[in-house]
Amino acid sequence: MANIGYLPRQDFAVQRTSPADILIRSVLIAAVFLSLWISFHPFVALDEPILVTDVGNLVNQLGYSTLFVLLAAWNLLHQPQRLLLLVRPVLIATLCWFALSVVTSWDPALSARRLAYALVIIGIAGMVLLVPKSPRHFADVLAVVVLIVLVACYLGVVLVPPLSIHQASDVLEPELAGDWRGVFGHKNEASAAMVLFVFIGIFIARVRSLGLGAFIVALALPFLYFTHSKTAIAALPLALIVSIMMARAAKPANGVAIAMLLLLALNLLSIGSIYIPPIHALVQAIMPDATFTGRTDVWKFAVDHVLQRPITGYGFAAFWGTEQVVYGMTGATWANTASHAHNGYVDLALTIGIPGSALVTLWLIVLPLFDYYRGSDEPESAALRMLFLRICLFAAYDSCFETMFTQVGALWLILIAAAFGLRFLAVSRVCR
Repeated sequence: MANIGYLPRQDFAVQRTSPADILIRSVLIAAVFLSLWISFHPFVALDEPILVTDVGNLVNQLGYSTLFVLLAAWNLLHQPQRLLLLVRPVLIATLCWFALSVVTSWDPALSARRLAYALVIIGIAGMVLLVPKSPRHFADVLAVVVLIVLVACYLGVVLVPPLSIHQASDVLEPELAGDWRGVFGHKNEASAAMVLFVFIGIFIARVRSLGLGAFIVALALPFLYFTHSKTAIAALPLALIVSIMMARAAKPANGVAIAMLLLLALNLLSIGSIYIPPIHALVQAIMPDATFTGRTDVWKFAVDHVLQRPITGYGFAAFWGTEQVVYGMTGATWANTASHAHNGYVDLALTIGIPGSALVTLWLIVLPLFDYYRGSDEPESAALRMLFLRICLFAAYDSCFETMFTQVGALWLILIAAAFGLRFLAVSRVCR
């Protein structure tokens, strides 16, 4: 966001401020975030047979590729050297590891296609942050986009409930009948978006309009409740509380330690409950369902397969939903038919190995926490830093039981954008 540090202050006076310029910027930002949340195929019917295929979604590929080209063209005309601020050793190492995971994949062609798509997503996440004129401009566009998505979700529930509420006739997970999903394909996607909308509403309240921000929060919270997503509902207050504690920490190291200790505790509570008897006993004592609604079967299945290929994994984004897993790994449980491991860190280890999982966690979670403390304390900058911090924290905690680390999904874009945003704010301040 230009006037909080992405450019030296002396450059602001020469930036174009015409209505046409603002309109182009606004349309680009809105296009990215509408495609992120409404997608190119909203209101998906879930009562149709699911085909196992390695063919990607052509509409998504064309849509995101078009956004990438448009953003690249805009950035080429607006100081593209600013993108160099994103280049850091961990990013280079992560991308190199992605490439290695393609070479060693059990399906190199599939991994290569999905890596190409992921690189487009990563590019969009970085380039879109250079488009807003200011945090206030960013808040204005986000407010319009979020309100459009919320209205579409509520209208879907009222007008076309079979396409916006899980039904007993759904081919997969008919037990979710009654859970709201709106324009999204699954209640977990909807719940994650509603949490993000709460964070965005708070951001808008701080930099633009208290009433508008409060209105967005008031719309997002009831929809979040009716998704009945326990993980997102629990991760929301955790992210809010930890972000406040980090903001008030006397030393950056203390704030980062608080965030990381909670992340470790949640992973011990989830994955650790399978292998560590005292933790399993604790979970049985405090949880009504010690299996975390069947997740323990998936975790055990996933971890067992991580241990078979711990270094390079099975290939970039090439495990769940593949024929080898769905048809070739049938056993005593249903775990091989799951769409993901219900733990983002294990998901990464499955596809790109344990070193790859560590690199992505360092890139998208750990280093952004340190970047948070390096940004400007100007009011608008502080509000934007807090928005990005909360997105990273929510992704970190939600991914202990779900995953935002899908490597090709839409939520992957918003997490990368948040991490990139904290990096931009930190480094550009240093470079002034």
